[in-house]
Amino acid sequence: MAADVLDEALHDFGMSGVFYAVSDVAAPWGITMPPMPGTMIFHLLTSGAAVIEVEGTRLAVRPGDLLLVAHGAGHAILDDHSTAPIPLFDLPRVEQTDRYERIVLPGSGARSELVCGAVSFTGLGVQRLVRSLPPVLKIGRDEDAGWQRAALDVIAAESRQPRPGSDVVTARLADVLVIQAVRSWLASAVPDRGWVAGLRDPLLGIALAAFHADPAHPWSLESLARTAGLSRSAFAARFTDVLGEPAFAYVTAWRMDLAARLVREQTLPLSRVAERVGYRSEAAFNRAFRRAHGLTPGAFARRGSTFVEHTGAPRP
Repeated sequence: MAADVLDEALHDFGMSGVFYAVSDVAAPWGITMPPMPGTMIFHLLTSGAAVIEVEGTRLAVRPGDLLLVAHGAGHAILDDHSTAPIPLFDLPRVEQTDRYERIVLPGSGARSELVCGAVSFTGLGVQRLVRSLPPVLKIGRDEDAGWQRAALDVIAAESRQPRPGSDVVTARLADVLVIQAVRSWLASAVPDRGWVAGLRDPLLGIALAAFHADPAHPWSLESLARTAGLSRSAFAARFTDVLGEPAFAYVTAWRMDLAARLVREQTLPLSRVAERVGYRSEAAFNRAFRRAHGLTPGAFARRGSTFVEHTGAPRP
């Protein structure tokens, strides 16, 4: 049942690019990436060599390596440890579309080429899935299947010899590789805390799957605990320990995220949205929605908000 919830999250990624950049740089070079909360930042090295420094960790990157900074933390990417990096927004950039740009740093040293970007997610479970990822995730070319190596080769070719539509091809292939990196992590990781750990927990996973299958049901802490086969106190303690939040805080947050999606789609009257997320009173639903999202459902719908806007992710 946990696999069903994860499969649904993966099928409903709702990923969109905040920005993409193709860089052709010559040593000495270094770039500081600003924090971008609510996004996942990726770096794909297509040729040369680089070092990434993020949250006190230094990682060497080889051609074909894909590195994800899962939580949008500020970091630096450079040719070696001694180069002083320059803030991204201080570099000369050529905007080719509103979300795609090229950076060229000429010099006499060794050249490197890389594709970088930041992506955000609107899928209902994806934000929680992303928060379960480690701060930095590295996928090497040697770990890739044949089609992934082919995708890397196409991205490298498009970055070296841009043609009409290169921005679209590069962005779409990069998006696919990001999703595949998350899938690879899910296939091999055994986290002991977070959303994925909760879904895979032999007892909590049963209760979570039942809730996700029917969020409108009048769930109580007692009924969730009973579904998991635990006492109320044991369930509450275990849920908070594994997922890092109380069970009913989770229930409310999930319902409000689902409500935000339904309100944004504007295909159901508010009374039906309220019912779909477990509220029998539209007034009570409106109050809960405003507490969660800072706006009434009507104002939220008129604004056309997305989940990433609530995280404050900046547009470069």
